[in-house]
Amino acid sequence: PAQAVAMIGTGRTTLGILQFAGLGPGSTALVPAAAGGIGTLLVQYAKNAGATVIALAGGPAKTARAAANGADLALDYTTPDWPDTVRAHHPGGATVFFDSVGGATARTALGLLAPGARHLVFGWSGGPLTLTDAERADLTARAITTQNVLGPAMLQRAGGGNPLRLLETRALAEAAAGRLRPALQRYPLADAAAAHRALETRATTGKVVLEPKQP
Repeated sequence: PAQAVAMIGTGRTTLGILQFAGLGPGSTALVPAAAGGIGTLLVQYAKNAGATVIALAGGPAKTARAAANGADLALDYTTPDWPDTVRAHHPGGATVFFDSVGGATARTALGLLAPGARHLVFGWSGGPLTLTDAERADLTARAITTQNVLGPAMLQRAGGGNPLRLLETRALAEAAAGRLRPALQRYPLADAAAAHRALETRATTGKVVLEPKQP
């Protein structure tokens, strides 16, 4: 049940984002927040599609989780040299940037993209992304496309009479087949306050699920 809850929410959103990615062999995906709920699923999906995955996470523990999840390169974005490591291992640049963070991390990541790469925006946990005119001109010259993939764009791409239900069904099918395995952190419902504190301090990994006491 906890996995199903995660896939109905986080999995649905992940499948909606991936509609815009065009991942396959030869793709290189840059995934920040790679130990989180959506990040975990993005890493798994990209690897299943044959892509190379560069995962960014905060701190050694979360970086280790991203590596164990299948990332080809897992880096701690709180260290100053992570962009140099990306350039050393992937000088051609990433072809898809799954941007859930915004802020300084996203600004740096944009400089690590290959010509013609896709910048898919679905979060701003690190604050707004502000670019200079010169940086915008550089993105245009490299044919980098930026798209906010949440909301109407995601639903229109899913199609059908009930796009949310379609995405939920696809997400649950991926989990049932074993292709996607959501990251979970379970709390008893009685410990909901502790779960909120953990969320607020970024002490959680993956989807937080409150479980009622079984009769």
